Amino acid sequence: MISDEETGDSVAEGKEKMNRNAFLLEIDEILGLHPGTLQGNEELEELPNWDSTALIGVIVLAETASDRRISPEQVVNCSTVADLLRLAGLGGSAS
Repeated sequence: MISDEETGDSVAEGKEKMNRNAFLLEIDEILGLHPGTLQGNEELEELPNWDSTALIGVIVLAETASDRRISPEQVVNCSTVADLLRLAGLGGSAS
């Protein structure tokens, strides 16, 4: 039997859930933007550096934030940053 230390489960259980602002800051970083650039209402196609590499980073980020599997198709079907927030279970409206 594999212990929690070997699987890393104990670390995952102890982490705090990511909030909306932290998610946006992470997307800023993925896209090479200044921290605080994204507010949630931006169109993905209009963002600099929105490409397949960024898509992979957003999948990992959304999976981390939501603790569920996110497919590339789910991200491709998003058209705004707010859609990504909803996908990650963090709501979509800008505050």
